[in-house]
Amino acid sequence: MLSKEQNDLITQTGPGTTGGKFLRSYWHPIATSEEMPIGGDPIPIRIMSEDLVLFRDPNDELGLIGKHCPHRGTDLSYGRVEDGGIRCLYHGWLFDKNGNCIDQPAEPEGRKFCDKVKHPAYPVQEKGGAIWTYMGEGEPPLIPDFEFLMAKEESRLAFRVIQNCNWLQGLESSADPAHTTYLHRRPPGTPSERSFTDVGALRGNEPPKIDIEQTEFGTRIFALHNAPGGKKYLRINNYVYPCGATPSTSTGEAGYQGRWYVPIDDHSHCRFEFFYRYSAVLDKERLQKNRAENVGADFRHVRRMENRYLQDRDELKRGDSFGGMGMHFPSQDAFAIETQGSIQDRTKENLGSSDIVITAVRRALFNAIKKMEETGEAPFVLRKPNDDRFANFICTATYIGDDEDGPSFCKRALAERAAE
Repeated sequence: MLSKEQNDLITQTGPGTTGGKFLRSYWHPIATSEEMPIGGDPIPIRIMSEDLVLFRDPNDELGLIGKHCPHRGTDLSYGRVEDGGIRCLYHGWLFDKNGNCIDQPAEPEGRKFCDKVKHPAYPVQEKGGAIWTYMGEGEPPLIPDFEFLMAKEESRLAFRVIQNCNWLQGLESSADPAHTTYLHRRPPGTPSERSFTDVGALRGNEPPKIDIEQTEFGTRIFALHNAPGGKKYLRINNYVYPCGATPSTSTGEAGYQGRWYVPIDDHSHCRFEFFYRYSAVLDKERLQKNRAENVGADFRHVRRMENRYLQDRDELKRGDSFGGMGMHFPSQDAFAIETQGSIQDRTKENLGSSDIVITAVRRALFNAIKKMEETGEAPFVLRKPNDDRFANFICTATYIGDDEDGPSFCKRALAERAAE
């Protein structure tokens, strides 16, 4: 349970808020590269309650500037991408990627005042199949070289989906290993996006043993399942500053997902998913087909609050799924977090011992904000290329020995990696 002041601190992200300043200390994805090809249309972007427009010019230069023209307020996302920038349709004012006004064609010669107009603009970079922006103060840090961002193109794929609730609800759900045994439970014999091993471990009724470790990048999360055949099955997930999670979804060559929960405003967010395979070629066709079946053209789940998530009570009673909401895990997650309210009132919750991850993630957030306020720098803000390494980062799902638990397995695996 949190106080109202604590809840406000980590859920309010608009300009001028402490939580917003914290999030602005990092880079955030705002669109997938697929959405913004050369010659493509400008895209309106709302992030942390700021309205912007993203565009790519014919020279492959990306720009992210204020959505409303500073002349008379017309929406620039309808503008023409030309002449090194984006041109407003109303009076033809032209802005480059840095927010400089470089043309005012309606003004007579000698009366132009381009040099007096500076429009809001933010730096952008393309990495891992997504377009990222930095909205903070000062020199931008590095975008971390996560495996799921550095993989070859054939081994990764990025998606985004809009969810109608505060960003923290999405992050907490992704970090929480306790809910998978229930919300995502499947009956034997059903097909799955996950590996055979992962599904086998998650089909049981017994909740996992959960443990945590604080790390320089956030929180490491251990979920130890009693798998069929008396085996021990371990999933190691991570909370990553400021709003990322890396849930392990399968074993061996299958890899894992990177997720980023980016506030649109305080009542909605974008969930970015980076599918990643260690060395195998990713089956993009299957993933794209699955997405087309479950996510609409408006970037929202087909199953949504307006249609009560298409819950089928007969499906529930037959045991075909735990909640009668089909087999798409992200849609099930959306149900759980959106029905908490657009901003969950954490003053009314009652946490138990199985919520150790939730309390750990919140503690990490509070400590990170405190560090930012005391030192002027948030944690895990990378400034030097040599710092952009993850020697202590591990995300996996695997069987472990009878004499091991999550922390001891992790210590051994990291030591073996360091010795290679």
